[in-house]
Parts: sequence; structure tokens; C-alpha cells
Amino acid sequence: MGLVIKKTIAILAIFLVVPLVIIAINWHWQPASLNDTSKYLFVVTETASFPWAIITSTILFLVFCLLLPSKTKKRIILLWLLLVSAILSGQTIKSFLKSQTAESRPYVLWMAKEFNISNQQFYSKSESERKELIEQLFKNSSTIPSWLSNHWQNETGFAFPSGHTLFAVTWAFLALTLLKFKQHYVIVSITIIWSILIEISRLYLGMHSPIDLITSILIAWIISLISYFYARKWHIVDK
Repeated sequence: MGLVIKKTIAILAIFLVVPLVIIAINWHWQPASLNDTSKYLFVVTETASFPWAIITSTILFLVFCLLLPSKTKKRIILLWLLLVSAILSGQTIKSFLKSQTAESRPYVLWMAKEFNISNQQFYSKSESERKELIEQLFKNSSTIPSWLSNHWQNETGFAFPSGHTLFAVTWAFLALTLLKFKQHYVIVSITIIWSILIEISRLYLGMHSPIDLITSILIAWIISLISYFYARKWHIVDK
């Protein structure tokens, strides 16, 4: 286990760079942050949004299966069980923490200040009422593009921690720990880069603060270490 911790610690540090830099420069989301690349970041973030996250997970599972050293039926079933457990446990933890902390999203804080609506008032509304309010406020808006307004309408819940970041970074750590990097460095590297882009997208779309990302990254790291322990115990990976 000590070896896999050493193996993942450098990537953990890389994942933490984005939120730590944002904290260091004291950056806060504003509509002025939106630029020509924002739409591309939205496309990236959608790969970790429901229902597209199911397609992403299916593709990654198939890739893991193809790269599995010994493709026995038992190993494939155990691999599926391990990956599903890792992803679902992360999302369960995320949902629990959101319900307990009730942290407002950055776009909600901006919206509250801009339209003189308290964030507590916003969250006291039902989900459908929140969606309707956002739709009304930004209909034909010159400040907030329609694609972002629609995304906000689908993401009216609390912020802490970031479910998208947790989803993507968990997959990245699983790729790093379960696949042999020297043999499959292209796949592992692509997964890591995709996860970093997910992190950036959550900040630039006004969905999360840096602390949301940091917490998600640390949870994903712990989940991957536990998953690796069971992967060795179940002989999914070589000792």
C-alpha cells in the first residue's frame, strides 16, 4: 500500500494545483470570467454530468476491461463491482456532505447580489421554483449565455463538495492505480488531463469554489487507495 501512495502522491499534488492557485490569486467567479473557451469547458463538464456520465463510465469500464491482463469472467465481474462501488460511494459521500453543509454555489452568490435576492431565499424554494427563477432572470440575457443558464437550471443544488470533480478524479486515480502506467501511459494521461479540465470547468462555470474541489480530490484519492487494496485482494491487479 505504501508503494501505491507514493505512486499517486505526485498526481494528487497536480490535481490540487488548480484550486490552490485560485485561492492564492484570490479569484472569484464573475460573468466577466466567461470567454470564447467557456463553451468548450461546458462540453467537457457535460461528460461528468447525468446522464452523460453513465456513457463516460461505460466507455472507461470497457477500456479497463480491454487492458486487464487476464480477462477471465470472474476478473471482469470483480472489476465491474469494484469500479461501480468506487464511483457510487463517492457520489453517496458527496450527496451526504451537500445536505449537511448547504453551501451556496458561486453563481447563486453572484445572482443574489446582482438581483437583490438572498441565497437563503433562493435555496428555500423548491427545485422547480429555482429552475423557473433562473430561467426568468436570464431569458434573453446579454450577460449569461443560454447554454450556461440551462446548465444552472439543472444544477440548483448545494455546492460542497464537487460531484463532477469527485467523479472524474476518482476515475483518474483508478486508472493510475489499476493500470500499468508504463504500458498504458496514453490512456492514464488522457484521463488525468480530462479530470483537470473538469476541475477548471467547475470553477469557470460558476459552480464551485476551490475548497469544493480540494475536498473532492482528497475523497477521490482515499477511495482509489481503498479500491486498490481490494483490487489486490481480489487478484484484479498483480501484487
